[in-house]
Amino acid sequence: MIFLAIFFISPLKAIAAKDPVIRVLIGQEKKVRFRADGAKSFFVKGISSKQRSIKSINIIYDNGNVNYSINNNKNSWFELPKNFNLIIKNNDDRGIWYKNRRYAGDLRISLNDQNLQIINSLNLEKYLKSVVGSEMPKEFPLAALQAQAIAARTYALKLLDENESFDIHSTQESQVYLGLEAETAKINRAVKSTRSLALFYKNKLIEAVFHSSSGGRTENSGTVWKYQLPYLKSVIDYDQNGEKYRWSNKFTSGELDKIFPDLGGLNSIQVINKSNTDRVLKIKLYGLNGNKNISGKKLREKLQLLSTKFEVYLKYKQSNLDNKLNIYNKVFNDMAPQPLPEIPKDYFLLVRGYGAGHGVGMSQWGAKAMAERGSSFREILKHYYTGVQIKTY
Repeated sequence: MIFLAIFFISPLKAIAAKDPVIRVLIGQEKKVRFRADGAKSFFVKGISSKQRSIKSINIIYDNGNVNYSINNNKNSWFELPKNFNLIIKNNDDRGIWYKNRRYAGDLRISLNDQNLQIINSLNLEKYLKSVVGSEMPKEFPLAALQAQAIAARTYALKLLDENESFDIHSTQESQVYLGLEAETAKINRAVKSTRSLALFYKNKLIEAVFHSSSGGRTENSGTVWKYQLPYLKSVIDYDQNGEKYRWSNKFTSGELDKIFPDLGGLNSIQVINKSNTDRVLKIKLYGLNGNKNISGKKLREKLQLLSTKFEVYLKYKQSNLDNKLNIYNKVFNDMAPQPLPEIPKDYFLLVRGYGAGHGVGMSQWGAKAMAERGSSFREILKHYYTGVQIKTY
């Protein structure tokens, strides 16, 4: 019986041993504090052997010096060398507290560009349990969560680089990672049931980008970025019931003066070019001080819009201007703005849009809708990533 137990457990350990370790940048600050969860201590490599098993540590970078104190003893500080490299290890499943979140694995702290750089090093599958819960609502159907797990795994695998100090960011710059708090039993099941599965195109890992909602149709990668990938083609989306399928923003004339000070505010606007899916590619802005062309992406950043799939309108309160100016200022691709009369300061910019995110790859709300209609995670992924294979890496 002992022999049989070993026989059946060993393959699982072998699989776990193959899981790569991912290094996630979770912070860059001047002051940091880490603490254990509960009564257990953690171990710190890189400080005095007499102080390694502790319950909390504070580290401060100030005026070129790095000092630390342990167990909330603020009257006793110790200096670290400039080339220090601390590693906080913990065997407690409850993780290590940093700010208001708990993290599994190890935390590595070093000095980088006059900031304390905090990198969370952990098993890829453990990392994914947090990413899926951070990126997609836990209430989504299992098939959607499974699709998200495979996309996130593929995205992370593509970024592993031993030549860099870390592999991936914990923010939307890469994919969102919020530590242990993002895990749930359902999400853990989605990750475990798809273990080691990734997306490939012609036997190479793909760039498995994803977004919240496309507004009815996803975008070609070549329209958003500089290159077109064969598996990131525009496809129909099923996100019509998504929380951000339709949205609107309103900006007063005073707000526009601050956003566009070089133009002296905004008194006319014209879309010059749109993609085949109605995303704004180039737009022309007119103000009292002149005019300029900017990309739809740049306008999205300036106005903090959810996507580049939008229409813009300048609205005026004066009824005698409404009929005349609405003709000029409702945005048409083929209409150049005409000279306008003097604009009163009670106008506002209305932006009506669709979807959230860059619109390329898998739509999370579309994946939810497909799962609710009975599609499997394989059908979801093959819909949003054209011509891919789903197999173990």
